[in-house]
Amino acid sequence: MFKKIASLLSNMTSKETDQPDTDKLSFLAATALMIELSRADNSIDKEEIQTIISIATETFGLSEDEATDLLNEAEAKNAEATSLYEFTEVINENFDKTQKYNLIKNIWRVAYADQSIDAHEDHLVRKVADLIYVSHADFIKAKHEAGNP
Repeated sequence: MFKKIASLLSNMTSKETDQPDTDKLSFLAATALMIELSRADNSIDKEEIQTIISIATETFGLSEDEATDLLNEAEAKNAEATSLYEFTEVINENFDKTQKYNLIKNIWRVAYADQSIDAHEDHLVRKVADLIYVSHADFIKAKHEAGNP
């Protein structure tokens, strides 16, 4: 298991990767963080999963089938992960400030999908925002924008 994680991290952080691989790894990391949010309240709702697929099609420009494949792959990576750092490191290396803000807003969209924000969900979004260096002001702004589409 540790070899798989080391291999994943090596692949995710390699500077020699070409742009499509970097994009895929970034999309995978972002999706894995959204999946982690959907699991935070110990109840994965179909609304949350559908929201993740919608975000993947809107934000990453994927087809519905590609978004579903990405979701499945991200679920597998999320299940193997030992911490959020594996994903936030990829985000920090490949996303600019605006993309990070939009990721936090999208994570909030997943949280709001079931019409209820659990304390564990709120905590997780705060933690991810801190790990990807999104300011508290932007964290709050993203929360309000996601809650009032």
